[in-house]
Amino acid sequence: MEKRLWFSIVSAAIGVGLIIAASATAAPSAQHPAKVVKAAAGGTLVTELNSDVDYTDPQLTYYVPSWEMQYATACKLMNYPDKEASQGGGEVQPEVAAAFPIVSKDGKTYTFTVKPGFKFSDGSAVTSANFKMAIDRLSQPKLASSTSFLGSDIIVGMQDVLDGKASSVSGVTAKGNKLAIKLTHAAPDLLARLATPPFQAITASLAGNHDPAGVNTYASCGPYYYAARTPNRSIKIHRNTCYKGPRPHHVDTIQVNVGNSPDVIYQNVVKGTTDYAEDGVTPTLYAGIAQKYGVNKKQFFTRPELEIDYLALNHDPGRLFHNNPQLAKAVNYAVDRHAYLAQRGFLAGVRTNRILPPGMGGVTKATEVLKNGYPIKAPNAKKAKSIAGGHTGSGKAEMWAPNSGPGPLQAQVVQYNLKQIGVDVTIKLLPRAQQFVTARNRAQATYDINWSAWGADYNDPFDFINILLDGTSIGPSANNNDAYYDSAKFNAQMHKAALIAPGANRNAAYQALDKAMMAEDPPWVPILNRANRLFVSSHFGCFIYNPVAEVDLAAACKK
Repeated sequence: MEKRLWFSIVSAAIGVGLIIAASATAAPSAQHPAKVVKAAAGGTLVTELNSDVDYTDPQLTYYVPSWEMQYATACKLMNYPDKEASQGGGEVQPEVAAAFPIVSKDGKTYTFTVKPGFKFSDGSAVTSANFKMAIDRLSQPKLASSTSFLGSDIIVGMQDVLDGKASSVSGVTAKGNKLAIKLTHAAPDLLARLATPPFQAITASLAGNHDPAGVNTYASCGPYYYAARTPNRSIKIHRNTCYKGPRPHHVDTIQVNVGNSPDVIYQNVVKGTTDYAEDGVTPTLYAGIAQKYGVNKKQFFTRPELEIDYLALNHDPGRLFHNNPQLAKAVNYAVDRHAYLAQRGFLAGVRTNRILPPGMGGVTKATEVLKNGYPIKAPNAKKAKSIAGGHTGSGKAEMWAPNSGPGPLQAQVVQYNLKQIGVDVTIKLLPRAQQFVTARNRAQATYDINWSAWGADYNDPFDFINILLDGTSIGPSANNNDAYYDSAKFNAQMHKAALIAPGANRNAAYQALDKAMMAEDPPWVPILNRANRLFVSSHFGCFIYNPVAEVDLAAACKK
């Protein structure tokens, strides 16, 4: 989900080793959880963000630090356990649901039984109605949620509410302790979607609020709740004293401070006045941090993200890659993935030439690249130039990239590489948020190449292949498919794969799609899968990195 990368998201595969950006040396294994100390109750955990979150509102936020916090505050029908990847942390399981749902024979109706005993922080009981309220609110056109797409394509009646034709989602009914969800077509990834923050239970008072500015505080039913927020300054999260569920909840308060520079945040973590640099520190510091504290020991941890950094090749009419698969292949040979990754600094991730990241869709190893010839160690300019041949069109391309972070230097790497095959690249640098929003508008997406990145909304290959590359979903705006890739052949195969039940057959279908698209008509230049680099103070105990939710703030304790 671009939410995880817009401002900079998510799983760790067993056995994944990280490759140091500046060399081929393997980093220590990231699959093993840190040694857990005996949890101490009470105290305040202090975290810091360089810039503020987008929202704290559960139906509006689409940003990784917010989703990380909401793993501590929300209760959901389905959720991920407080475990690392190697312990099954990426496997969705019932939380407020008493068990897995009963599914109709046609796969289009899911019936959940809601457990008794869960309470909101205001003391009110959680019922099936609170989950319907969340879906109804998510669908309200006045709220204009950017996460409504997580349900609008499959839940009966949700699009009608979004279009202003209804006030309540007809396909969701709540009666007693039963919640029934009817789908327009079978969607085996529904349970993973329901484990995302927008589908958490909400109170009636929040359900009636459709202000697109959102709310800063509200009652929630997880181990914690948002008690106070001053935008651009601080967020205060308190323990939910009404929570009697099984999830951990050690500290009394989670204090989130906003606005210090990454260098100041680093110093605060070193001093111990801050316990966790929530959106990281200056990338150039990571080598020194690793040398001083070690890797995956006590204070500095690395974990693979379920994520892809890529160059979207615009396939729309009038753009350089329209009906031009040979040039798309040539660019995949030409780009220097090693140099591109090196701009992110020490232990930044691993290079790739495929769409699906390690940990998703049966891809189990960071080194499990496709045997399509696209090089991950060094570019093959000779091969690229041979394939490009007479397919360079005008010989000119416009590339969009962020104007901060590694974006400008990465764009220069691409510019140099493509010059070697006869394509002159003009770089247009934009604030990342502006670049992301503008690229989603089809009429305004005038680039040929777009610097892009995507982190998983939930743990299923649909969220990478279908969400990012299904041409039938392209509209005038709000497009996640920033390559504007629209292949009738592959659209049909995506739709077929989406109906396969989770497991080996579903994984095989998506891996086949990945392989075929990259070999026949590449939508992108896949470049790297990021690693999350996590720096905590000597006082941070009980460290758990859930592969989907990231740092488990509910499980954290002070030592």
